Amino acid sequence: MRRVLLVLIIFAIAITACAPAAAATEGPTIEEPTPTHIPVDLTPAQRAAINALMEQLSLSADKITLVSTEAVTWPDGCLGIVRMGVICTQAEVPGFKIILEANAQKYEFHTNQDGSIVMLAEGAQDSAKIEQVVIKQLAANLGLQESDISVVSSTTIEFNDACLGVAMEGVMCAQIVTPGHIIVLEANGVQYEYHTDADGSHIQPATLAMVWKREGGIAGFCDTLTVFRSGEVYANQCKPQAEGRMGTFANLLSSDQQNQFMDWMARFGEANLDASDPKGVADRMVVTLNLFGTGSKQATKSDQQALFGFAQDLYQKVIQ
Repeated sequence: MRRVLLVLIIFAIAITACAPAAAATEGPTIEEPTPTHIPVDLTPAQRAAINALMEQLSLSADKITLVSTEAVTWPDGCLGIVRMGVICTQAEVPGFKIILEANAQKYEFHTNQDGSIVMLAEGAQDSAKIEQVVIKQLAANLGLQESDISVVSSTTIEFNDACLGVAMEGVMCAQIVTPGHIIVLEANGVQYEYHTDADGSHIQPATLAMVWKREGGIAGFCDTLTVFRSGEVYANQCKPQAEGRMGTFANLLSSDQQNQFMDWMARFGEANLDASDPKGVADRMVVTLNLFGTGSKQATKSDQQALFGFAQDLYQKVIQ
């Protein structure tokens, strides 16, 4: 009996030793925390801008998106940001314009090259809205798609007068400091400069294309036509109580006429043309045309006649 019991015990021990080990129970999966530090692969200027926005909005780095970085040479020690009562050193500063996004809002920062100076361009959201308004105006003037137009630069500035720094014949400007923006757009390889006031309610083209003037004659003419490359046209008369008129290429010219004008601007350089009566003629008519083309060719006699005819016809269309 004892021998049988010993055999049974040895058999039980053998079975236990051969049984497979119980599988280890897996613990709960622990997710890696979202990083809140600034990525190390960014430039010093980018990291400085992100850090500045983190502090301003009390956000972690993962809540901020880097939208764009543009190398810029700032015109002064204030990095192109004008503030009332702040004096800026008048020396160019290489740096960057950095656009960040957080909470569905975009923020524009100006920095120097190493990020040791970082400045928030306050009102950057407003600037972006103004840029879109200016883009819409240029697209409508020239019959372009808004997607065909890009912003080359957008700078906050203080103009010395209410005309936003753009002088035109027959237009008086109040000599008051006017905060605003200079916005440069580009379409089809051509750049167009616009000046606006602070809120974009006054948009003034600034890239001149042509100025035509007619004075004297028996009728006593005193007329001026100012044409901007961006398609705005202004006509002025110096007669008492005569108000200036304005129009655009879109509502004044056919597509063929617009193409002809753009061709002149591309072919001819700057020129001062004169179609006045000879000096000494009674009731002498003085007619001049200043052309601000970007080409290198000179206008022939027939080209000059065509330019003067174009300007006079365009003037008549504006004042009608």
